[in-house]
Amino acid sequence: MKKVDIPPLQLHTFEVNGKERTYLSNETPESPSFILIVFHGNGGTADGFAKKYAIHSLMPDGLIIYLQGIPGIGGGFDPKGLKNGWQRKKGDGEDRDLNAIDVLVNDLINKYPSLKNNVFAMGHSNGGRFTYLLWSERASLFKGFIINAHQGIDLIEAGIHPKSGMIITGRQDKVVNNVNQLKSAELIKALLKCDQSEVINDELTKYSSSKNDYTLYHYIHLGGHDLAKPALKYVAEFLGQES
Repeated sequence: MKKVDIPPLQLHTFEVNGKERTYLSNETPESPSFILIVFHGNGGTADGFAKKYAIHSLMPDGLIIYLQGIPGIGGGFDPKGLKNGWQRKKGDGEDRDLNAIDVLVNDLINKYPSLKNNVFAMGHSNGGRFTYLLWSERASLFKGFIINAHQGIDLIEAGIHPKSGMIITGRQDKVVNNVNQLKSAELIKALLKCDQSEVINDELTKYSSSKNDYTLYHYIHLGGHDLAKPALKYVAEFLGQES
């Protein structure tokens, strides 16, 4: 996968229940093949995540949206909610982030109506937990989900709609329980009725079902909590296959 030179990201604002929210996007594709909404981790920023991982340079055929999280929801390593982040469960912050997604996706689909069925969500850490929440509460808005370094056992066990997904897990993750991340992947495999597997390499296994068209990519690496940059090649492959 070759990096390409692209123009700087553009800053956008939109309003949700009287509060301003912001995101960065590439806006370069004339006819993007998919929309990917990306959620950084707790305490991070859209700009910082975009600069570190440059997903928009690796996937220039997609419209990449880096949504900015805001403070106010406590939990985990940020018990008072002083850092930028996302809701972890339904009802947090009066569903401020779920409501933001409702507005944002509607705006994007109005602009790109042909992509109504090609919208994906991707989250890292606290953003990964929010991605599981979107899978639980807003599955109809998305074609598939990509989660790095978090778990969604409670949400999956409560019942979610089958969708294709990619789960990225670091074996040395000391921030979010590794066992729960792996169990989440097993629950998704059961949800999708996966009965076939293809080992691509030491990190990636692709799971599929003879009963439906859903797929699960599970990328397990030897690193820790950070998003493993080599996994991005397969994120692009996943998006290309599903869109």
